[in-house]
Amino acid sequence: MESLRIYLGAHYVLLFERLNFEKRSLSSKIYSQTFLYAIIVFVMKTFWKILGWIVLLFTPYVSFFEWKVDRFFTHVKSTDRLSDIKDDLLFLMRKNLIVTNIWMEKKFKGYQYLSKGKRKLMYENAQKISEKFLKFCETSKIDENFVRAEIKEKDLTYPEGGTEKIVFLRNIAEFLKLGNLYNYIATSSFGKLLNDPEKEKLEGDCNQIVTLYIYLFSLKYDINELNIKLLPEHVCLHFRNIDIEATNGTFVRYRESTDVLPVTEIISTNMLDIPDFREEAVVISPRVMVKSAQLAYATSSLRSLVEKNLKIAYTNLGNSAYKANDFTAAIFYFEKSGDFEMLKSCYAKEYNSLIERVSSVKTVVDAKKYKSTYERMLFLAQKMGDSKLELEVRKILGQM
Repeated sequence: MESLRIYLGAHYVLLFERLNFEKRSLSSKIYSQTFLYAIIVFVMKTFWKILGWIVLLFTPYVSFFEWKVDRFFTHVKSTDRLSDIKDDLLFLMRKNLIVTNIWMEKKFKGYQYLSKGKRKLMYENAQKISEKFLKFCETSKIDENFVRAEIKEKDLTYPEGGTEKIVFLRNIAEFLKLGNLYNYIATSSFGKLLNDPEKEKLEGDCNQIVTLYIYLFSLKYDINELNIKLLPEHVCLHFRNIDIEATNGTFVRYRESTDVLPVTEIISTNMLDIPDFREEAVVISPRVMVKSAQLAYATSSLRSLVEKNLKIAYTNLGNSAYKANDFTAAIFYFEKSGDFEMLKSCYAKEYNSLIERVSSVKTVVDAKKYKSTYERMLFLAQKMGDSKLELEVRKILGQM
């Protein structure tokens, strides 16, 4: 009996050791498989990343995110649901407002300086500005008591429940203090605001500096917490009944306007901003301008105001085209703005330019070579309502 117990005990010990061995073997096998899987995933991710970089070399985009932004601007239509457009635009702005805004300027304002290399440098400078700002916040002495006292002094209402955010906004204001890191320049392109902060001051107007405030705010908080307020030829940031004058970094209350709009409308506001005369720009086709107008209209909840801004924008573009003797574009823009006096002036000026073109015509054979020009002159004479000129051109066309 004793020998049986010893035998069974030894048997169980051997069985237990065998089970442990098999368990260790299984664990080792699982570990090996997991390690192999991790290596495969790493190799595949690296491969696709490198392939992505190679593909980007042959595209106009700095990153795949730029491509996403371009797709949004290309495919959005004024007939799309406003809520869907805002959701898509807000997603892009949350991801990277700097890239979203710069691509908008490239697409709809045509600044020549916004090459692929220049944009890449601007994005690097934006990262430097972000890092410099976050380091500034680490040593900043601005706190709740400081902000409360400042708001009380200006007879404004403190945003209860939003202490961390208003303190953060006050830090942005202090960081971008006028004359320190930032200089105000009217109707500046966004590019000047993204200078290297270690070498140059940041320069921009109200639109650009408000955009930078929103971007810096997004480093820590949801930009949907912010609003913008539109004033006559001006825009400021707005947070819970407090207006933030970004050009000089102060808390104010603009009572002449109550138009508080979603933060997404900074894009349509920037789109309608007057192009910077200091920057060379490629010629933007009327079709692209219509797309720009559609997007501005589609992304705005205050469409009556946008229509007014669009009219001003079309007038400005018409005047620029008129001065450059680009009468086709000028007529297009003045028709959109409804400026009939300038339209008549365009017709007359273009008619005179066409007279110079046919000034060498002496015979009917010569005139036939300029048939399309005479047909355009007839159209312009009719638009001007000048029956005498119309009769003269009709006579010439009748002889051909």
